[in-house]
Amino acid sequence: MNLFRMRSFVLMRKTALLLVLLLLASCAAMTANHLKTAETTSAEIQGAYRVLLYGCRSVDDVENVAILDKEGDPFTFDIFAPDFEYKIKSGLSAADALSTAERFIQCSFHYERTQLSRIIGPSGEVIGYEVRPLYSPIRYGRYDLLDIHYTVKGDSIVTYIRLDPTIERSIRNEGGDSDDDHK
Repeated sequence: MNLFRMRSFVLMRKTALLLVLLLLASCAAMTANHLKTAETTSAEIQGAYRVLLYGCRSVDDVENVAILDKEGDPFTFDIFAPDFEYKIKSGLSAADALSTAERFIQCSFHYERTQLSRIIGPSGEVIGYEVRPLYSPIRYGRYDLLDIHYTVKGDSIVTYIRLDPTIERSIRNEGGDSDDDHK
């Protein structure tokens, strides 16, 4: 009986190890499709762009961002949201694209300053730029309120934009819509 318990224990350990390895492999595969961003300066931006303008539904809206999609590269940015949540302007020069993006994200009266980041493609090349607003940390506890992910799906870059869940809860609770109200 002691031998049986030992074999069962070894089998359970091997099974657990296999499950952990499968989980790590699936996590690595999922992150392989996600793109990274890195802060940059406007001097780097050159060429022609298609600009995606997301948000700015009201002067109190903080879920706003502009994406400069570099024209002529193999990738096209798409925002995972209904069409009425964003606008697209095509064929803009680098200066016009950046100016349009910066004016757009200033629509909220909570806006404090701009953060410009390059979006790095799967092979390490720059495929676009992200222009996001930063807000007063006095009101929200930090500057950056957005949670943005770029996922490669073939030749498309699907962009997922949302408020950070902590910020979303605090804004919802400010409006009197706390979780306790629904119990």
